[in-house]
Amino acid sequence: MKPYLSAATSYVRLWAETDRFIAAARAAVQATLDEAGPVEIATRLKGMSAGKRAKIGLARLRVAEVKPERIISIVLAVSALTDDDPKSHRTKEFRTVQICKAVHRLSSGTHKVWEIEDWQGRKRRTELHAFPRSSGPVLRLMGRMLEEPCELVVEKHLAGVLAYKQRYGRRPRSR
Repeated sequence: MKPYLSAATSYVRLWAETDRFIAAARAAVQATLDEAGPVEIATRLKGMSAGKRAKIGLARLRVAEVKPERIISIVLAVSALTDDDPKSHRTKEFRTVQICKAVHRLSSGTHKVWEIEDWQGRKRRTELHAFPRSSGPVLRLMGRMLEEPCELVVEKHLAGVLAYKQRYGRRPRSR
């Protein structure tokens, strides 16, 4: 994935200012993140619907200040990888879930730190690190929300990313 992501990031950075498809996708992804709603801590997500958890995941991306260009690069990279690897799954759902898994890692979970004084007066540090579980329906919904604005970018620029990666990057390993 890394060589594809490097090629896609360089390609998007190169064309971001002049290409109208990338500009439109950037605006649409930013609007999706802005309309996601409030952020909820990871320990309170249990029992919520998949749609609500997907929106909270998008809001967590917004709070983590993940740039839309990064999301567009991930969409292009996953699409390039599935297109370039002859043994990869070709279904749209597989690509959607892989996109969301890669993006979901960018929005970290909930991290809290407390300084507690024990009975002897010593300070003890207590930490809580909770990460939201990435379940199937949430990944599908969130992946669709992020992939749809980028469909024209993938259609127009996938060949360019593959050519860029072919020229400057490694090929996938044969198994």
